[in-house]
Amino acid sequence: MPTMKAVQLIAPRKTILAEIPIPSTPDDGLLLKTRCVSICSTDISFFEGHLFPSEYPIILGHEYLGEVVDIGPDYDGADIEPGDRVVYWGQTDFGGFAEYRTLRPIFSGQVKEDVFWTDRNFLDDHRAAAVKVPNALNDLECSFIEPTTGALRSILTNPPRIGDKILVLGTGPIGVIAGRIMKRLLAPHSVVSVDLNPHRNTMAEEHFSDRAYTPDELEELVEESTFDYVFDTLPTIKNIDEDKDPRRMAMRKLVAKGRYVLYGASQEMQKFDTWLMLAKGITIRSAPFDVSAFPMHHSANVITSAMHLLLTGVVDGKALLSTVCSFDDYDQLVDIFTNYRHTTDLKTIVDFRR
Repeated sequence: MPTMKAVQLIAPRKTILAEIPIPSTPDDGLLLKTRCVSICSTDISFFEGHLFPSEYPIILGHEYLGEVVDIGPDYDGADIEPGDRVVYWGQTDFGGFAEYRTLRPIFSGQVKEDVFWTDRNFLDDHRAAAVKVPNALNDLECSFIEPTTGALRSILTNPPRIGDKILVLGTGPIGVIAGRIMKRLLAPHSVVSVDLNPHRNTMAEEHFSDRAYTPDELEELVEESTFDYVFDTLPTIKNIDEDKDPRRMAMRKLVAKGRYVLYGASQEMQKFDTWLMLAKGITIRSAPFDVSAFPMHHSANVITSAMHLLLTGVVDGKALLSTVCSFDDYDQLVDIFTNYRHTTDLKTIVDFRR
């Protein structure tokens, strides 16, 4: 049986480079040879143990670009040929850091489903939203379609109003992507941001933010009710003084009936100030993963729009790219996972091309 290399997470902070069988092409799907995968903070949350799979081992990686190498006999999707490049958006957080993967795609305009109940307590779909990538996007930018899709799903589900004063919490890649979309397309009064990292604050001001604050600077703002809308991309927050928690600070700065959109996820409990939620009537919203509320064929339309945001420069793929790591350099890849929280980089891409 033909085999492939894959980076498996066997326990929190423990990975191995495994040799496993190449998966069989689904009858109604595609077999993809991996070209590039960008590292997501979700990958790091699984690596660090803030998110938990149902069982180990798992293959991390989902911000994925693959090349079609085989097509199932019952495939009836978009016009696809071997050699075409495909990006997907699915609920699965796994499978990318391997030399091959399978995909049962849904392209924009199709309505299909294969729904199942997950052990993480939501309805998921075995199929994934997908888009065929044109030559105008190079490989290294293509894997940014997936995170742009995630940010765009969230914004479209819970958009700011025209003239809103917007606060973006966290100016990692998703914060930058979401900030640019809202600043360029949704007619806000202003978009400001907050992050502990001075380098990222500088980049935020270059790309979308009218003013980038540290948490302490945010707290010192004179006005108590400053923002109409908060977009929270923060990672898991632990061991911090409650008065210094940026989420609590943001809620203090929201106007009455302000809206708080949660993007980042953690299976470790995070603190929200229920008094401020009650006193101000704050609405906390998110874009659901559950496909009964946001079906995969809707995400198929979003992923196509996300690709166009990169093609037109609304999302600047070249600016997001910081580091390229060869898949053959396993030691460097492990080092990137281990030190991810301390880097000033935005996106790191794992390059499978040889």
